[in-house]
Amino acid sequence: MSGTGREPVFAEKSEQEKVLISLDTEDDKLFLLHFVIGNYFGPHLHDDDGNKRKQSAFQIQASSNLPTKEELSASLMKRAELERVYYYVLRNADPSLVFNRKVLSRYFNEKRKASNVDFPLFRDLYPFKLHPESRIRNQYKLIKSIVFINDPDTSCMREDCVDRFKLLTGLQSFTLSLNIDVTEVDDEPLETLGTCLEGGPGNHDESEPTLEANGVIIADAQAAQMMGLMDIGECADAYLFRVSLPGVKRDERHFSCEVEDNGRVLVRGVTTTGEKQVHRYSQVFKMKTHNLCPPGQFSVSFHLPGPVHPQEFTGSFGTDGIFEGTVMKKLQKQTV
Repeated sequence: MSGTGREPVFAEKSEQEKVLISLDTEDDKLFLLHFVIGNYFGPHLHDDDGNKRKQSAFQIQASSNLPTKEELSASLMKRAELERVYYYVLRNADPSLVFNRKVLSRYFNEKRKASNVDFPLFRDLYPFKLHPESRIRNQYKLIKSIVFINDPDTSCMREDCVDRFKLLTGLQSFTLSLNIDVTEVDDEPLETLGTCLEGGPGNHDESEPTLEANGVIIADAQAAQMMGLMDIGECADAYLFRVSLPGVKRDERHFSCEVEDNGRVLVRGVTTTGEKQVHRYSQVFKMKTHNLCPPGQFSVSFHLPGPVHPQEFTGSFGTDGIFEGTVMKKLQKQTV
């Protein structure tokens, strides 16, 4: 990760004395990364009345009214969700403008020091003392008190920054239609959060697929018998899996597959089956049976037999409705 500039983020005043945020980096990749993380996310504040608009990290920086630890909620967000939003926002950008996961990890993990004063870091926006990172059962990297903002207010940004972002991404609207997983934990001790995230130990075999449609887990249903059926294979250094996804949109804007280092696979998408009525040209058919997966957003999750290297994952979605993926195993080093 490299960049040039003086200060990565600073506030300045316009003629109307309104404080605006600027990203003073010439590196377009760094600019886009920090713009996304600073505008589409923000500190998760307590909201007793439920009517307050979420504020992005850049909005809070512009106001110079940084929250205290007591003002933050105790929610947790998987770091993979921040990465998912980053890749989704840049889905139409030139691939040369998108960081791989290894470089993203440096952005999230590095601390400010003399060797990296020229480029922005995640902790510039989310100080560790307010947003500590933890793990659950050595699987998920979780960041405390961060909230996703699907329609960020960019009025705190300097106009040339907004124009630069639109030019590089091809986006004209900042609104995203994404659902992000946030775990509300209140005052639960951190070491017991495995139950909150996984539904409790022993509730299901993690090697079996779990199908969730429109926020509801479908179990022992005919819909689940077709959607999410899977096969897993392996060779000496990799795993292969195939998932049956009939009626699922293959558009990359609606479909994603995430593989975590512990071998967990999460497939998300949108189904077009299961409607009550089907329109074909001038005809309207009222469906008498509903055995297919209901229409809307869904997710399928399962575990591979062992740990893997998520950055070495490739997948393809065929016209036959089968999604196939391969990922390299994380092999233990042999000792002599």
